[in-house]
This record gives sequence, C-alpha cells and structure tokens, in this order.
Amino acid sequence: MAEELRLRIYVDGSSRGNPGPSGVGVVVFTPGIKEPVAEISKYIGITTNNVAEYEAVIHALKWLRHSGKKRAQLTLDSELIYMQITGKYRIKASHIALLYKRINALLAELDITITLVSRDRNKLANRLAQKASKNVKTRAQTFKQLPL
Repeated sequence: MAEELRLRIYVDGSSRGNPGPSGVGVVVFTPGIKEPVAEISKYIGITTNNVAEYEAVIHALKWLRHSGKKRAQLTLDSELIYMQITGKYRIKASHIALLYKRINALLAELDITITLVSRDRNKLANRLAQKASKNVKTRAQTFKQLPL
C-alpha cells in the first residue's frame, strides 16, 4: 500500500487590538496541486493574537482529523507559538496551557510535522485570518468603575 501524501497546511491568527476582534485563517494544499483544497476564514470573538494563533492551529488539526487524512505539514509564522508547541519554550499563562493541551490531544491522533516560515511565505492564511477579524463590526463600549 502506498504511503499517504503529506498535506501542507498553512495557519495564521489575527487580532485587531490585542485583545480585539480576532479571526483564524487555514489553507490546505495537496502536494503537486497549486490550488488549495480547503480554506477556513473564521471569526472567533474578542481575544488576543496569541490565542488566535493557537485557535488557528486547532482549527487546522480538527479539519485534518475530520477529513480522514492523518499526515500533514503544519506551517505557521508565529515564532512564539512554534517554540511553545514544539516544547522549546515554556507556557506560563493558564489559558494558553489549556489551548496547548487541546493541540497535544489532536497531535496524538495525527502524523504532523511543524514548520516555521517567514510571514511572507504565509500570506494566504494571513489574509484569511485578517478577513475574518474584520468581518465583525464592534461598537465602542464604556465601562463604569464600581466603588469597592
């Protein structure tokens, strides 16, 4: 039986404001084919850029699992996320640690290699993430400080 080809999946997260309206972008390519086989551009709410980057990875891995494929090269341009996911940097924030655990659970089911690229080699995923973060109109909110 021939070995399954490794898909190339590009991911990116975007946050307008940090925290602010955020989105994820995922683009999937089959080896030898220039057009993407799948694209995800999804608004994920008000959050930070780091959370958006993690959510982009989660969306990509979930898409891969649901597609029935197992092998992929995951490509991202966030050095921090790359270093944390590959275990080279510690994760201090508890909410990021939870996202990391979700990613590890998905990685255990799949055959993934993770690659760090420069931003200029991740333009399509970036465009999709930015498009998603722009699609939601937010209105200015004011908060009143309550007395102690």
